[in-house]
Amino acid sequence: MCSWFCCGNSEIAQDTAMDFSGKHSPLTETVIIKDMKEDQPPVVTEEQQRQEDEKLEKFKGKERRAGVSAEAVTKEKLAQWKKPVHPKSQEEKDRILKVINSKLGVLFGHLDDVAKMAVVDAMFKKTVPKGENLIKQGDEGDNFYIVDEGKFDIFVARNNNPPQKVMEAGPGLSFGELSLMYNAKRAATVTATQDCVVWALDRESFQMMLVTAENTKKKTYEGLLEDIDILHGLTKLERAQLSDLLEFEIAEKGDVIIKQGDAGDKFFIIESGTAEARLADGNKPTVTVKTYGPGGYFGEIALLSDVPRKASVVATSDCELLWIDKETFDRVLGPIKD
Repeated sequence: MCSWFCCGNSEIAQDTAMDFSGKHSPLTETVIIKDMKEDQPPVVTEEQQRQEDEKLEKFKGKERRAGVSAEAVTKEKLAQWKKPVHPKSQEEKDRILKVINSKLGVLFGHLDDVAKMAVVDAMFKKTVPKGENLIKQGDEGDNFYIVDEGKFDIFVARNNNPPQKVMEAGPGLSFGELSLMYNAKRAATVTATQDCVVWALDRESFQMMLVTAENTKKKTYEGLLEDIDILHGLTKLERAQLSDLLEFEIAEKGDVIIKQGDAGDKFFIIESGTAEARLADGNKPTVTVKTYGPGGYFGEIALLSDVPRKASVVATSDCELLWIDKETFDRVLGPIKD
């Protein structure tokens, strides 16, 4: 398989990646999305440019994360939709959750634990006999799949040529997400080479769960920003923009998040966990001057000026942090006025 990946057939590699993800996938979703928004197009003919413009129009609004935008999801549709629950043993739930946490970070990494368990509950078991096509190239996408048992061969046909085997998918690998996300035809055929068992998530559940989780998270972030004094002058639209710019990181208990005396360039919000600000004054003992919990924020002076940090902030438990740097803030929203 390595020789195929290195042969330079980028067109086949791109088609394969458009509908499959996993440890052995030639390209990841992150690479695809990054390529769509960064590289400048080469010199092209008028007809090629028209085709590129159509592609860009189709993919507008899909640059941030692996967002779901294949079909319009209205408030009414969200309100009427009921989360499906398919019975599973605890062992089966644990296996699915392990795959989601370890191999599907790009797709599900923004979901909290409750939302991930809802995805697990919504997946249903499907058996696939040896020799059966689980997915056929050119068909409409119906489900997202995680392989539980067995092995699949994946074939891609191009330019009316016979299908070529491009990869294998065994337990723990997944495929089928991008046709659900972007309303695209299946880009490959997936054939069981053994009797197989997969976990499937239907199109509607896939889209509803990711949209719902994304919207809930966005509203949470906007609520946090609304309570920050120096951001009171922002409009609702500007807060919405800012919520999309927030970066995420984890600090473990004892980590120094910011250090007294260092140059300040980031502003932090605690999403979960606790921290405390500590002030050092010469040879005197370090003094705790403030404690922070969920929704607490610090380092906001970094958005106003480049003054050194006035205190250190240390995580007193494992923390989930949101942050933005001054350069990004100023580029998108303009400098905050004193």
